Formats: sequence, structure tokens, C-alpha cells
Amino acid sequence: MVKAWIKVGVRLAALLILSTQLGCSLHLVSEYDRASQNQMLSLMKKIDGFYLHMSNVTPTKRKFSHYTSGYTNIEVEINALLQRQKVRELNELTVKQVEILLELWQQGKLAHKTKDSISDFIIKRRRSEYQRVMLAMIRGEESKA
Repeated sequence: MVKAWIKVGVRLAALLILSTQLGCSLHLVSEYDRASQNQMLSLMKKIDGFYLHMSNVTPTKRKFSHYTSGYTNIEVEINALLQRQKVRELNELTVKQVEILLELWQQGKLAHKTKDSISDFIIKRRRSEYQRVMLAMIRGEESKA
């Protein structure tokens, strides 16, 4: 009887060792996607360029109507990134990050439209906010590699 238990123990130990050797893993996040990371980098560049261009214009000439196409083009890019992230499996965190980015973008656009102007301080703050959000997404995607 003892010999039978020893055989069972040896077999269980062998199975345990074998399973760890085979490299079984549990994926709780999506796989790395180079295209998504490149899309995020491109979007970060466009947002930064949008606000840099705006900062080179005198505050009195920063009318919302001069920037509507820029706001629209970038919002289209954010929506495209959001749709790409939604179709990827196990990607809820990145989807949430892009939804936050979209919400921030829409709030900023509405504030500019309402005031019909934007200050140097707000431009500086928004550039910093968007860089933080975008870098978090890029680093998150990079960590999946």
C-alpha cells in the first residue's frame, strides 16, 4: 500500500515538473500589437503638434473656428484607435485608457468652443495631460511585448 502511494506521489511530481517545463502560461492581457503602438505614437505626435501650432499664435487669434478641422481630424484618429482596441481580446484596460483620452479631447474641444479662445496656460496644461495619457498607453502596450 505504501509503495502504491509512493508511485502516485512520484507520478504527480513528474507531472508537476513536466507542466512547468512546457511553459504553460495564463494570459490576462492582450498580446503586444506593434500597429497599435505605432498608432498611439502617431496620435501623440499629432496632438502635440496641434497644441504647439496653437501656442505659436497670439491668444487673441486662437478662435475655435480656426481649429475645428484639427479637432475633428484628431477625434477621428482617437475613435479609430478606440475601435482597434475594442476588437482585441483581453484589452479592457487599453480600451478604458482610450475612452478617457476621447473624453478629455471632447471636453477640451467644448471648452475652446465655449470660450472661443484658449490661454497659454491651458495649452501647456493640455499638452502635459495628453503626453501623460499617451505615454501610459504606449508603455502599457510595450509591456505586453
